[in-house]
Amino acid sequence: MRIVDLSLGFSPGMPAYGASWYPSFELRPIMTPETDPVAQGRRFSQFLMNPHNATHVDAPSHFVPGAAAVNDLDPEVFIGPALVADLSHKGLREPISGADLEAAVGADISPGDRLLIRTDYLDRYWGDPDFWQNPPYLDASAADWCVAQGVRLVGLDCLTEEPGDRDFPVHRRLLTAGIPILEYIRNLGALKERRVWLYALPVLVEGAEGSPVRAVAVEGGGVHGAG
Repeated sequence: MRIVDLSLGFSPGMPAYGASWYPSFELRPIMTPETDPVAQGRRFSQFLMNPHNATHVDAPSHFVPGAAAVNDLDPEVFIGPALVADLSHKGLREPISGADLEAAVGADISPGDRLLIRTDYLDRYWGDPDFWQNPPYLDASAADWCVAQGVRLVGLDCLTEEPGDRDFPVHRRLLTAGIPILEYIRNLGALKERRVWLYALPVLVEGAEGSPVRAVAVEGGGVHGAG
């Protein structure tokens, strides 16, 4: 068995989307060993975070009023077989279409699979000043393809939407169909197998439209069923 960490974690000073409403991550000490009132050397911290700024899941309520929030989603969605679509040949600002997905994994996809879309963009360009302006992205036909194939979850290491598209067609299509989106994953290029077992459970926050995730892929078959 081999475990590959697919997560981009939170850290002070990490890049953040450049909008006034989008807070940067902060790790705030609220008690240090020096301020512990009972002098036991304890440490307590407070996180200030936007869950969408590192590896996270978008629940349907992110774009669909009244739809499922994070706490409404079945944990089983985030644990199970996943298929990796290698689209690492895609260039900057190049769309990924339904035809691209069909060519990459159409012969192997099964209803209920989780789809992990590899471009290596996050691994190559995270921290670049133009990170949010230049990614490969899904077009509407890719979202339609995922819905038609009965994909249970879509994960990707590039951006979901074309930069500048304020209609968010891919989010709307997937989330309206009840398909959560696992964004900002990484290290898909480290996987040796196309079919893996995914663990990507979100932090349980009642009413939240998104939540941080520690995502890992397990290779090696056995009880996990990957192989």
